[in-house]
Amino acid sequence: MLAPFKAFKDPVILEEGEHRDLKIAKPEDYSFMEGVEIVPLTFSELLSVSMYYPVMFGVFEGELFPFAVLGINGKNVYLNEEGFFKVDVIPKVVLSYPFGVVRKKEKETTDWIVVVDKACKSNSGKKLFEEDGSDTSYLKTIKAELTDLALDFQRVYEFSEELINLKLLKPIDFEVATKYGKAQFKRVFIGDVEALSKIQPEKLYFLNTAGYLPIIYSIYFSVRNFKLFDLL
Repeated sequence: MLAPFKAFKDPVILEEGEHRDLKIAKPEDYSFMEGVEIVPLTFSELLSVSMYYPVMFGVFEGELFPFAVLGINGKNVYLNEEGFFKVDVIPKVVLSYPFGVVRKKEKETTDWIVVVDKACKSNSGKKLFEEDGSDTSYLKTIKAELTDLALDFQRVYEFSEELINLKLLKPIDFEVATKYGKAQFKRVFIGDVEALSKIQPEKLYFLNTAGYLPIIYSIYFSVRNFKLFDLL
């Protein structure tokens, strides 16, 4: 099972029986992202996120997925002292916090499970379940948003698999040096634009019509965004 990203301090699978009286208060700012260096990305945000953040691919539990780099050495460089982002584009998993989804895959079956960070438990928060155990209107809205998030994640896994099958990603080990220090990235993948010149025309047509082509180029050039670490 894929775990929630690092911002979750006390993640639990949301269950009506166990969390009947649980109330959750969403944070008023993004200070919970302090120290978070990477977050997973969905398909629909790849283009916009790669304009501001370095985007690469990694492997966890045998699954390839894209992620954005928000900082190094325990420093989220995109977060200001007031706990807000310095850029307009904020990754979707950050916006969904303290709720999220995790992917559970067994053989041919894939399930998406709702998780919540109990670190955001509060008596003044919003209740998730009615007295009869049914979802509150608040939780129904949250679940609808998380359903869209899960579908977006599913599409990014399909996108990542397609890139691997077409050999449009290449493994790389490299080091970056910024004013926040140096960081090494090992066994990550980046877009291989040079491979596009060798791809069959029909495959290139598919990538273009599917909207993949601009994303591949954007991810490839996004590594340059490490330069922003010295400017933000």
